[in-house]
Amino acid sequence: MPERSVEELLKEKKIYQIVNPKLVQAPPETSIKAAVELMQKNRSGYVVLSKNKKAVGVFTEDDVVTKILGQVVSWDRPVSEFMTKNWAALKMTDPVGAAIDLMGERRLYYIPLLNEKGELENVLSVRTLIRFLAEFYPTEIYNLPPKPNQVMETPEGG
Repeated sequence: MPERSVEELLKEKKIYQIVNPKLVQAPPETSIKAAVELMQKNRSGYVVLSKNKKAVGVFTEDDVVTKILGQVVSWDRPVSEFMTKNWAALKMTDPVGAAIDLMGERRLYYIPLLNEKGELENVLSVRTLIRFLAEFYPTEIYNLPPKPNQVMETPEGG
């Protein structure tokens, strides 16, 4: 039986098989201050904003840095005013490869995950994805050179 490629395995492996059970969420009218405190308390880089079991947005550490810090902004304003607008969601049953593609194309670090009813069920972070890849493909990951096009000037050990 021929060995399957990494691409084939990523198409077969489903997101629900790799995610952590941790989901940090809050209603969209939550204040910036409360959202940041929730992120700190949960040691999380995101809060998924949800209403009636539906994801309506994602507020991330990047949103704090790029849209709030250095600006004159009341920390009592709703976090939905500053959430990531171009967020995207996937289903828990989607392949891991779809998550990798979406994160790469849209430059996302967190993807809300929906169940079959379209309700918010979890979130996939780039950190979880990296851990999965490092554990699932340790030989491939650990044998990568630090710089892909690196050429050594001297022989190894010389």
